[in-house]
Amino acid sequence: TTLFQNYPNPFNPTTTIDFSVEKNGFIELNIYDILGNHITSLVSGNYNQGDYTIKWDGLNDFGKETSSGIYIYQLRYEAGVLSKKMILIR
Repeated sequence: TTLFQNYPNPFNPTTTIDFSVEKNGFIELNIYDILGNHITSLVSGNYNQGDYTIKWDGLNDFGKETSSGIYIYQLRYEAGVLSKKMILIR
């Protein structure tokens, strides 16, 4: 399983996150602020082996715009966790 760097980065208003799944299973893709606070869940469910593309519009779970700053996106899967940083500029 692979998590790729988002693009564009820095971004405004949307960014794209690509990931690939090596083995069928449960996947979660969450976004956190730099303090570790949960911002939103982009993916949560069973995924088959393959390549996937997800867009994030800079909104939190409540549909509110998040502020400029550094965010962590984290992919959880059966065998572990992968994380990368991205920058939102408003």
